[in-house]
Amino acid sequence: MYDKHLNVFLTVANSGSFSKAAKKLKITPQAVLKQVQLLEEKLGVKLFLRTSSGVVLTGGG
Repeated sequence: MYDKHLNVFLTVANSGSFSKAAKKLKITPQAVLKQVQLLEEKLGVKLFLRTSSGVVLTGGG
């Protein structure tokens, strides 16, 4: 079963950046951010800590 939100989450987690994930997925960084936000809302947990140098997984992520 393919889940677009999960695919975006994994790509961000592996790349450590919304912009790097966007390039890999060939979509805009805003679209990546929106997909992650939708997944976070669906799960009710914050998945990433956003920092000036990228993103890191939370305990829930």
